[in-house]
Amino acid sequence: MTGYLAKSGLKYIVFWGVLALSSSVCGIFTPLFVALFIFALYFFRDPEREPKTDDAAAFLAPIDGKVREISIATLDEQKFTKILIEKSLFSVGTLRAPCDMKVEQIRRRHGLFLCGRMKISDALNERVLYVCKNDSQNFALRIVAGALSRELDVERVKELRAGRKFGFLGSGTVVFYAPVSAKICVSVGDGLRAGEILGYFDKGSRNE
Repeated sequence: MTGYLAKSGLKYIVFWGVLALSSSVCGIFTPLFVALFIFALYFFRDPEREPKTDDAAAFLAPIDGKVREISIATLDEQKFTKILIEKSLFSVGTLRAPCDMKVEQIRRRHGLFLCGRMKISDALNERVLYVCKNDSQNFALRIVAGALSRELDVERVKELRAGRKFGFLGSGTVVFYAPVSAKICVSVGDGLRAGEILGYFDKGSRNE
């Protein structure tokens, strides 16, 4: 990632910038290409975000978006509290580590880039699953691409500090699988920015 723009968006920004410049010289479709260039700059913006707390027990929103679902779900034969965050068209798409974490597995499944509102997209869209650990707490992150994501730009990392960038999502959803013992501090419908508090691990329990 760059300081102000997501690295994955640079090729699109350069493309539309060149078209905007060329059209201004030729006088053809100039407003359209300038508008697309400005939209690309906005869409791939990457503002700095500081974690809202340094509490080691906290886990934070990994992306800007809105909470669409909180439920109990099973992953790898283990029960978790599932928090689904939907990234909107105008939200910042930078992915950030929700807490200090060690990545034990990364499972990527190539697929389609259908609209997330289509029920079939949950089964067919491209996705990646990070199976992680924070001290004795197991958790996971599932990132599912949407219609505006032409690729899933995520890094293959082994360890991250809270708030560190590890990818970009143009559109789609991010699911945080928290231990069922965790305290959840958000509700369905809440708008979030990356780095805001989702909840707290129960450091007195182990879910290994």
